[in-house]
Amino acid sequence: MKFLALLIFLITFSTWGQSMKSLDNKGKIQFFFEKLSKENMSLVDDFYHPQVDFTDPIGSIKGSDKIKAYYANMYKNVNSINFKFTNFYESENTVVAVWTMTLETKQLNGGSPFSVDGNSVITFNDKGQAITHRDYFDMGAFIYERLPVVGFVIKKIKHRLEVE
Repeated sequence: MKFLALLIFLITFSTWGQSMKSLDNKGKIQFFFEKLSKENMSLVDDFYHPQVDFTDPIGSIKGSDKIKAYYANMYKNVNSINFKFTNFYESENTVVAVWTMTLETKQLNGGSPFSVDGNSVITFNDKGQAITHRDYFDMGAFIYERLPVVGFVIKKIKHRLEVE
C-alpha cells in the first residue's frame, strides 16, 4: 500500500522542483502556463526577460513587473484556468503555441466554464527568457459574447452573417 501511495505521489508531483531552465522553449511555455496561478506569480520572473514586450488584444505592456501585475489582476478573479496546447511551430528562437484556454470566472458566462482558441508567438533570447510575447485570440469570444446585453447583440450579428 505504501508503494502505491508513493507511486501516486511521484506521478502527481513529477514536476515538483523542476526548473524551466532545463526545458526547451516549447517545454518552458507549457510549464509556465500549466503552473502559473495567483499563488505562483514568481514564475513570471523565471519565464520573462525584465524588458519583455507583451501584446494581446487588450493592450501592450513593457517589462516583466507590469506583466506580473497584469497576470495577478487577471488571475485574482479566476476560479480555474487551463491551457491545452494542440500544436507548436518553432523557428530558431521563436515559438508559435496554438492553444485552447478553458476559463471559469464569476464575472463571465454566468460563472460557467468556457473555452477560447488562440495562439501565442513567443521569442526567447539567448539566455532562454521570453523577450517578446504576442497573443492572438478573438476578444469577442473571450469577453464580449459573455456579457448579457453585448453578448446578445454580437451573437445576433454573427448569426446574420452566417452562410448556410
